[in-house]
Amino acid sequence: MAEVDKKVIAICGAGGCGKSTLVEDILFVNKKITRKGSTEKGNLTMDFDSEEIERKVSIQLSIANISQNNSTIYLIDTPGYHNFIGDALCGIRASDSAILVVDIQEGVKAQTERFYYDIERENKPFIVFVNAIDKENSQFANAFKSINELFKAVAFQIPIKENDKVVGYIDTLNLKAYDFNQKEINLPSELTEEANNYHSQIIEEVSSLNDELLENYLSGEELNNKLFNAILKEAISSQKIIPILVGSALSGYNTQKLIEFANAYLPSAKNEENTSKALVFKTYNDPQSGKLSLLRILSGKFTPDTIYYNLNKDQEERIGSIQTLIGKNPTNMTSAEAGDIIAVAKLKYTQTADTLSNDKKDTPIEFVKMPLPFISYAVYGSSKNDDEKISTYMSKILESDLTLSFKKNTETNEFILTGMGTNHLEVVVSRLKKFGLDIKLKLPKVAYKETIKDKTTYKARFKKQTGGHGQFGDVTIEIEPLPRGAGFEFVDMIVGGAIPRQFIPSVEKGVKSAMEKGALVGYPMTDIKVKLIDGMYHPVDSSDFSFQMAGSIAFKEGVLKCRPTLLEPILEMEVFVPEENVGDIIGDINARRGKMLKMETYGKRHNFKQVIVLIPEAEILEYAPTLRSLTAGRGFFRAKFFGYEEVPAQKAQKIIESFKAQE
Repeated sequence: MAEVDKKVIAICGAGGCGKSTLVEDILFVNKKITRKGSTEKGNLTMDFDSEEIERKVSIQLSIANISQNNSTIYLIDTPGYHNFIGDALCGIRASDSAILVVDIQEGVKAQTERFYYDIERENKPFIVFVNAIDKENSQFANAFKSINELFKAVAFQIPIKENDKVVGYIDTLNLKAYDFNQKEINLPSELTEEANNYHSQIIEEVSSLNDELLENYLSGEELNNKLFNAILKEAISSQKIIPILVGSALSGYNTQKLIEFANAYLPSAKNEENTSKALVFKTYNDPQSGKLSLLRILSGKFTPDTIYYNLNKDQEERIGSIQTLIGKNPTNMTSAEAGDIIAVAKLKYTQTADTLSNDKKDTPIEFVKMPLPFISYAVYGSSKNDDEKISTYMSKILESDLTLSFKKNTETNEFILTGMGTNHLEVVVSRLKKFGLDIKLKLPKVAYKETIKDKTTYKARFKKQTGGHGQFGDVTIEIEPLPRGAGFEFVDMIVGGAIPRQFIPSVEKGVKSAMEKGALVGYPMTDIKVKLIDGMYHPVDSSDFSFQMAGSIAFKEGVLKCRPTLLEPILEMEVFVPEENVGDIIGDINARRGKMLKMETYGKRHNFKQVIVLIPEAEILEYAPTLRSLTAGRGFFRAKFFGYEEVPAQKAQKIIESFKAQE
């Protein structure tokens, strides 16, 4: 029996371009499903999650496979919207190649550009599929132009129109015309010149890659077809040539021709190692069905009821049954080899990005670097008793999505959920509700602090008589500001035993306790130095408690004489934007009290700039939607804590008034 060739192809493209519909038609034509579903009806094979059905968009990757000419082709359908980019990156990482889908009317969008750079970074060859060519008033030339403004591509097919209706396509490689039943038709005279130009471009570019072909081409001799196809395949595999094909997923035009072309020219899975090795590239976690892991087999053979080694967790992991999936529908497998994608249930230690192997000394596979999440909300349950449940169930969701961050802000005592956009976080809330939790998202509290701008000396006494032993503590302290970021400093300057040594730490403890709630709004105080310079004690009534109270009173009352002021957290923010949007971005940042540090070109994207600024955290709590609006969805940012700075007086007064109004 001949060895089965295997390919893994990621289907990528901007949201709404028709990726899941394309896979649906391919599955239908190849008899993997008996009828075609649709986005509107909510019955697409690849969009099976309840959130996807409700929202009518893909929010997670899904897999399917078809058989063709002794090949098994795995298709990874990836989400197209920025909010769910994590799963798309996982899908690209697990693939050998990609099909980049572009809507003929919309052309290259912000997310198309993002996918191109991700595919390029992963060094994966790809084909462009210009979809929906039967849309009214669509122009292939416009789509072709927008594609070639992003990267150089060659039209291997162009649509044929009669009376503004698409009736077929021209195969520019072979200079033949077909209807969508693949019946050959006459080449339209009005498209002959255009088709010849594309044909010449293909011939010239392929011939230039091989000396024998180039010599034959230049001398006008007939080209060796076998050699030509071999060089063309190598050129596509090495991304020297990026072909454009056309069709309509919704109408079923040319999708089979697309997959046949992909099977002929995109690279097959390789098996270059002796070990059995697999990469976990997706984890599903469902309240009903539990945990399911998707594995891309990289080398060797995987079999059911076998123990493998998790190289990342240093743990043995038993694999029970293995299945392949078409959407959510499983089929049992007796074994899996390099190029296969399998689903395995209930792995104990294994998470997305882990590598499984039958050799403990093997090296883990490096996983794709995820973009940093940048939009944060505080997560509130319906009661305080929900905190533990939220943490437990969030850990399951985090397993399924590497672009999420969830942590507790100890300063504001809030759970903070950070993701790729508002829709992303809304989906997380919906998932938590499926685990039985009533969750609300609120803007996070800003962790303001308080400090002082002046110094004073203050004396305080705590004296209480309640029968029997009383309480007595007397302290004199100096309070003064410290440089920004210095924190707190306590200096013992007691001489001559004015306060016994055992009570000195009690004074410091009382001061620290008072600093937890500042004089203005009740925020913690910082950047303050306190000197204990004098005091008195009573041989019977003095105690740890009495000196704690004296220290606390002295600080609380003394600090009012030191011009207390508000501090706000400042972030260092990197904003990545197209060059043409830099002016708008800088203007917006200035309006948000930001301070420009520097600007430089960003990586390979010669038309992108990295703008680095310092900006108050309070000013960017809802920055993400604004940035996407100003850059037509192309801009993104990341931020990290830089330090604290004084809040301007007018702004501080508004914060204080708002606080008092809530009391």
